[in-house]
Amino acid sequence: MTNQTAVERAALVLAAAGTGSRFGAETPKQFLLHQGRPVYLRSLDVFVPFVAEAVIVVHHDWIARVKEDLAKEALPITVKVEEGADTRQASVGCGLTRLDPGIEIVMVHDAARPFISAGLVESVLSMTFLQGACIPVLPVGDTVKEIEKGEIVRTIPRESLGLAQTPQGFRREYLEQAYERARRTGFQGTDEASMVEQLGVKIATVTGESRNIKITWSEDLKAPQEGTTSG
Repeated sequence: MTNQTAVERAALVLAAAGTGSRFGAETPKQFLLHQGRPVYLRSLDVFVPFVAEAVIVVHHDWIARVKEDLAKEALPITVKVEEGADTRQASVGCGLTRLDPGIEIVMVHDAARPFISAGLVESVLSMTFLQGACIPVLPVGDTVKEIEKGEIVRTIPRESLGLAQTPQGFRREYLEQAYERARRTGFQGTDEASMVEQLGVKIATVTGESRNIKITWSEDLKAPQEGTTSG
């Protein structure tokens, strides 16, 4: 489904407004260099063949830096820079308001996930066009225990569990409706899918990638470029 017509209807909101306090560096992790290129630009690079435009949402202290970086690029798509907010949810909402009217499909991706493959982006985008909403998930390989007051309450069957990743793709109207509902109710989701779930929308899944980690610690920058592919 990723023909030129589909690409013209799709956009990316790249969430890059985090301060990366756990990373242990003054520079937020998404702006550090990996093999000579900023992490957030490595993330953006993978999406360029699949979208007509991108909005990078950043903390106000880093807007000038991002605009300077982009001025040196020769990207074939429109890239906008938007100031983020206090939370990831609010920051992505700011990016959503900057999309052109003709955009129908929105993918949201963590800027600090630079090891994603083009194959996974294409899988999420194609399934979003077909089903209206899609996220990548990884199967849970370890036994999962529910803990209460330091004691095991029960073992949760892992066959029905999955670890959510990004990019998460949605029909634009679903995402806009989810944000409007969250504003009315005060709902705070842990990801965009959790917000869209509140609408009663069924969200499809594709198999994620073990290498599609979100950089949290300095050693994560050493993550290998080769790994599993999407299913």
